[in-house]
Amino acid sequence: MNSPPRSWLVPAFVIAALLWGISILTENDPVLGLGLAHQALRSAAVVATAIFAVLTAGKLILSVAASFTGSEVTGFLRVIVYGLLTFGASFATLRYFGFDLTAVLTTSAIVTAAVGFAMQPTLSSMIAGLALHADRNVRIGDCVLIDSEAVRIESMNWRAALGRRPDGRLIVIPNGKLTEASTEVLRLDEPHRAEFTFLGPIDHPPQEICDLTGELVTDLALVDKVHPVAVAPVGFEPEQESVRFRVLYWTRSYGERTLIEGEIVRRIWYAFQRNRIAFPHPTACAISASSQPSLERRLEDSRPLAGDIVRLVPEISSGERADLVARESRLLLYAPDERLIMPEWSDGWQYLLLRGEAYEVPEFDLTPEIGSTQSPLSVERLGPTAAITRLADELSLIIGPYAKLAVTRAGDRTQSYDQLCREVALEIEDGQRRQVFLERMMQVHLRVWRPGTMVAARRNASGQLASEPSLRASGEVTLLAFPAGLLDRSSIRAAAE
Repeated sequence: MNSPPRSWLVPAFVIAALLWGISILTENDPVLGLGLAHQALRSAAVVATAIFAVLTAGKLILSVAASFTGSEVTGFLRVIVYGLLTFGASFATLRYFGFDLTAVLTTSAIVTAAVGFAMQPTLSSMIAGLALHADRNVRIGDCVLIDSEAVRIESMNWRAALGRRPDGRLIVIPNGKLTEASTEVLRLDEPHRAEFTFLGPIDHPPQEICDLTGELVTDLALVDKVHPVAVAPVGFEPEQESVRFRVLYWTRSYGERTLIEGEIVRRIWYAFQRNRIAFPHPTACAISASSQPSLERRLEDSRPLAGDIVRLVPEISSGERADLVARESRLLLYAPDERLIMPEWSDGWQYLLLRGEAYEVPEFDLTPEIGSTQSPLSVERLGPTAAITRLADELSLIIGPYAKLAVTRAGDRTQSYDQLCREVALEIEDGQRRQVFLERMMQVHLRVWRPGTMVAARRNASGQLASEPSLRASGEVTLLAFPAGLLDRSSIRAAAE
């Protein structure tokens, strides 16, 4: 129920004043001043006055309530206020006309008691809803934990709240359930503390693992940078030859917690691989190196690397030289969206972008922290098929059903998504709408580094061995690290495409 507009008070006042004026001026009139006519005029004036009083008092009470709470008054509170004022005005109006309300109140009390017993759960939820709306402990957009599951509140009324589970199903939550028991509320606009545990090898210095994990978790855009990230060993697991580590961090939103946990697992794997930290495994299930090649052995297999080196470095056409470079080199793998930070053991080495693509980013990317904006992670982006389907759907809103055929035909003669977007945009005759369409559908690309590019490294302000310029992986990226002097720098392209 919306608050009555200010203009409603003026018509109510004018109508009440006119009725009272007509009633007073026609008291001595032989027609309107006697009998039912005069009584009807007087009754109409009293009713109009009661309506004006209810509107005025309601407006005043709601304004005072809004000034005290500092927020907009809810519709539920408006219903309660205007309902009580209407009841009081009706009571006063009936008393004015001389009705004996004793019998009415006695009868209504009995009826109310009977109805109250029958509607006890509903009345309980209604009163609980009044308390929730007055205290504003639970707001639309917040999450509440129900059966250890976060349920997002999408709407609230006088009887119940409507929530959505993580799997998309809707659930009706009676207001009484939110007030009768302890309910954990997760604010939409507040950071939330989370923790994550993982196992590290028992034969590796714990502090190095703590520092490495802290850096990669802090680099996640979804982690709140205001609160520090704490990583510490919390226990030994002798049967698994490991140490258990715990990561304490804060998320910007509770809904992003699961997504962050997945990214932490992904990046820990890549960080361990680059820094040559072995993953622990149960002693009973240990597999000998002779029976199955380890990850390190597979990564250092020079046979596939030699072919990539010959293909990317035209100056090295000799298979023997390529084999030599492959044997002396090490592979460094990076997760999608991860900043290219080189391991300490490779200080002084050279790096060749072997597979995947990377894009330039500011060394201190403060855009998410300042502007509260961030690009989606790789797991949040649309895949190729979904992106092309969305392109056809958006184009069909402009040019009609022909859009799907246009996208299909253009796809046969284009080789990239950006080229496809520019091609199908030519179907839009209006230049301004075409530009808006392209800005909406195409991703903003910074300078891209592709396979075959030499990547330099230097110490940044935080002491890390970072790429120069600062790069992030677009998808999974593989760098080939080799000792300085192994290759002639002039034989490799030094500029990104």
